[in-house]
Amino acid sequence: MSTPSVSAPASSLWHSIVILMSAIGIIGSNSLLLSPLVLSVGQDLGADPAAVMQAASAYGIGVAVAALTLAPLGDRIGAGRLLRLALLALAVGLMASAAAPGLWGLIAAQAFCGLAGGAALPSIYTLAAVIAPKGREARTVGLVLTGWTLSMVLGVSLSAWMAELAGWRLVYLALALLAAGLWLASPKLGALRSAAAQASSPLTALRVPGIRRGLLATCLLMLSFYSTYFFTGAHVTIDLGLSTSQAGLLPLCYGLGFGLAVLFDPLLDRLGIARATPPVFLLITLSYLSMLFLADRFVPLLMLTLIWGVFQHLGLNLLVARLTALDPAQRGAIMGLYSTATYVCVFAAPFAGALVFTPWGLAGCLLLSAGLCLLEAIEAALSLRPRATDSASPGAPA
Repeated sequence: MSTPSVSAPASSLWHSIVILMSAIGIIGSNSLLLSPLVLSVGQDLGADPAAVMQAASAYGIGVAVAALTLAPLGDRIGAGRLLRLALLALAVGLMASAAAPGLWGLIAAQAFCGLAGGAALPSIYTLAAVIAPKGREARTVGLVLTGWTLSMVLGVSLSAWMAELAGWRLVYLALALLAAGLWLASPKLGALRSAAAQASSPLTALRVPGIRRGLLATCLLMLSFYSTYFFTGAHVTIDLGLSTSQAGLLPLCYGLGFGLAVLFDPLLDRLGIARATPPVFLLITLSYLSMLFLADRFVPLLMLTLIWGVFQHLGLNLLVARLTALDPAQRGAIMGLYSTATYVCVFAAPFAGALVFTPWGLAGCLLLSAGLCLLEAIEAALSLRPRATDSASPGAPA
């Protein structure tokens, strides 16, 4: 049965938010940390860096498969219960990664982690909508989304430092212990579900009114982000001739901006999805165009990257709110489709970005990203027009 979030005490609400935010932080850290650890992992396992990164690909495939096939289970058994099962599986997969005897063992362990992550992420987004008090949906979802900041700013940086100090295996072991700790701390979340138990699937979710445009918005936002993000490091090191450590400041500034955006989330609650989405996506478009004109100056580019992180957070918050509001009884399946679309974009972005980066550098990527976000601003303006029934909260259907 559904647990009404409005009656939950503030301490219980914050306990749930911290668990969900931390779960995203662990999942995000695992998905990002192979890049800085690739040399030490390769030396230990006797594999070259390109081969080691196959484990990251296996993780991404696992997430996409699970998001499509396992996420709908949350609508049947409850999103909280599925999240706890996923956390337990993630702890096992991370321990297996720490103990991997060779490259194929690491690849298999990371594929298993991907299955766990693909089941967990849609459940986390669903639960964020469930626990949010009426009128504070954007603030609640925004706080949960700052888990991505934890993974970028703290998770990856601390993992790289820990790997230098004690080896890469300890990093995976530490993440496994954190995942197990969240499982132990989350029995109350296990009782939460978004609506009465219902069988759902990707096919039933695709029949929900508004889902196709919601997935189009997902693809436009994610493809625009990753088409630029994946090539910022190459721009700093190759085009600007700076060091790898300086290139690492770009994701750091982006992550800080993404986290600082929680200060602006209450504005989304007051405006609602329909009124907030077009201007927010216009602001994301302008952030790409601003970076285009200052891409050859490192310090201004860092400042603009922080602003980019702020607007990207707001756009992602509105997108998640839009999707979770479509059909509360099928949130698991809907957010599974969202995660699948996201990882399809993660896969496609290097190819799309390379088509424009090779002839025009980062400017080509920024123009591509700006164009995609402008299309989403137009799509939102056409499909999310305010109606008399539209409430002020992003959690309400628009």
